[in-house]
Amino acid sequence: MNGVSRATLALGLAAVALSLATLAGLPTPLQAVAAIAVLVVLPGQALVRLIQVTDVALGALLVLALGLATLTAVSTAMFYLAVWSWQACVVTMGVITVLACTARARREATS
Repeated sequence: MNGVSRATLALGLAAVALSLATLAGLPTPLQAVAAIAVLVVLPGQALVRLIQVTDVALGALLVLALGLATLTAVSTAMFYLAVWSWQACVVTMGVITVLACTARARREATS
């Protein structure tokens, strides 16, 4: 954890925790919020942190755009491979978030 920011660590841990919480089954309103976070917001934030955007408005827009683009790519690939399920999609997006956080942590540790 030398030189790794708390934000990167928190983002990765949130992806794991919310993915597991979504799969475990929460009450419907909480599950919807957790699913939106895992499927769109967290992957988008992790990917935006890789490109280091300095403008806040552009960063917020890119979080949504990259999150939705990643979700679309994952869902389309799963559909064409005939392996689509919402559980697999949640796990895949969680893994993408953790991998992006790992890449960011490696960059932070070396700089």
